[in-house]
Amino acid sequence: MSQKEFQRVQVIENAAGGRRSVGEASRLLQLSERQVQRLKRRYRPDSVGWVQHGNRGRPCLGPGPFPRSS
Repeated sequence: MSQKEFQRVQVIENAAGGRRSVGEASRLLQLSERQVQRLKRRYRPDSVGWVQHGNRGRPCLGPGPFPRSS
């Protein structure tokens, strides 16, 4: 887990527990209040998987290598 993700976990835990307001959390994480609300909905106290991006570990679906022109 990166430092940024660790900070996100701590701030959202405090916001979900009522120790920090959504406005404070949004300023600390530099996110909108709406995004903090979304993170609070995804928050699970028994896991940290909710903080990781959903596409982590999946291969890129973009186009493959481009042919070289000689």
